Amino acid sequence: MKFNTPWSLLAPLAVCALLAGWIALSAANLQTASFSLLVYGLANLIVYTDALDFILRLHVRRRHIATAPTEENRHLSIDLAAAFPAGSRQLVPVRPYAIIASIHNLEPLLDEFMDAFAAYRDKVWLISDGSTDATVLRLRHAGWRCFDDGVNRHKPGAIKRLLERVPPHIETLMVVDPDIRIRDRNGGSRIDFERFIRDFQQSGAAAVCPRVMIEPDGFLARFQAFEYALAFRIGRESLADYSITSGVSCYRRDALERALAEHTHSVYAEDLQNALILLSHGERIYYDGRLVVSTEGPGNVRRWFSQRVGWYYGLLKVYIERFSQVWRIARRTPFAMYHFVVYLGGLSLIVHPLKIVSAILLVLSFISGFDNLFLANIFPRNALINPGYFMAAIGSYLALGVFALFTVVPKQERAYIAPIVPLYLFYAITHIAPMTVGYANWIAVKLFGRRLYRDHYEPLPSASTTLPLEEKTSLMRRAS
Repeated sequence: MKFNTPWSLLAPLAVCALLAGWIALSAANLQTASFSLLVYGLANLIVYTDALDFILRLHVRRRHIATAPTEENRHLSIDLAAAFPAGSRQLVPVRPYAIIASIHNLEPLLDEFMDAFAAYRDKVWLISDGSTDATVLRLRHAGWRCFDDGVNRHKPGAIKRLLERVPPHIETLMVVDPDIRIRDRNGGSRIDFERFIRDFQQSGAAAVCPRVMIEPDGFLARFQAFEYALAFRIGRESLADYSITSGVSCYRRDALERALAEHTHSVYAEDLQNALILLSHGERIYYDGRLVVSTEGPGNVRRWFSQRVGWYYGLLKVYIERFSQVWRIARRTPFAMYHFVVYLGGLSLIVHPLKIVSAILLVLSFISGFDNLFLANIFPRNALINPGYFMAAIGSYLALGVFALFTVVPKQERAYIAPIVPLYLFYAITHIAPMTVGYANWIAVKLFGRRLYRDHYEPLPSASTTLPLEEKTSLMRRAS
């Protein structure tokens, strides 16, 4: 984990102060301009869709808590206690389990990895996914269990190959990425790791997803920390037992084998593929936020952009390829219909062109505020360009962000996230760019057989020894 610097705190505070000044002065100098309710609604589309989705998920999440009002079940997407006979949780021992991972040229991060998983070393099974450095040699020398047959299959294929080596009596498998850290009670988890495993084994579900958080690491990490808190503590927690796995998830062995047997073995949206395969076969996947695992986010904007391009290319690719399974899952419950059809298919894919227009209008509105402030008269005064649109959006999004901060974000993380809440609208607008490139990449592949932008998920023919250390490390940290 990297330590915070004063700059990482001063930067968002300074930007917030400048934004507040811009709003105040711009409002004071605002002249009468044409105002269109239609344009206002379109410009605020990002705000409205995020707000309505948040409110709906919060309502569903509260219904889960109402049916299981204990403190423990507040961090689960299902009433886990109802699945166990009275007192059985304490009486049934943990059955054999393993922590498995695919690694590729991990040498730059090897010491960190061994320190993080030292407590679980006898449970860890590793497979080298075509490593060309000294990763395998060093792991074996240190006494770690690591297989290597010299083939780069990418994570899904490598995990499938590793399952052939794991003894058949091990029926529970925790799939991890090598850059994650399993946090104990002092690090944010409410239960220990074995309790997490034992509860999952007794639930009978196909998979369970713990809460993933971003480790503190500067300005950009604050935005991602807020994003991940919303995605897991309101997104997955609202999905009951048709949740979605992440790069760090625990599987029942036969369920994982079934998923990988039908998997395309593409690294794009690999976990979404697993979830769709299992859920379409009537399996259950739930979220258990009592266990927290942490990972480092992309350290700079370029890596963040590349990561998100890969995410949304994978979303469109998998959604179209497996739509029949999506529809089968959506018919399970009304909220499943909302999440898998309305949210993923509608708000994330079909409505995206309107979100591009919304982002453009907000950017123009923001810039025109400076034009109005300094009386430059560069921008025309018409219904399409009005500083009031951005003022309304930033005010609404700030109210939504503050509400989410105190209802969703854990208390111990609020001080870290709070400084960027007034700026989160900018992050949401910026997010439109990699989403658009990711979708455009899929269209370009279908039409021309090649991508417009090479993200770091795309396999490179010679990504082994010819790349600098920074690029090797970036390639290894495939986002979950």
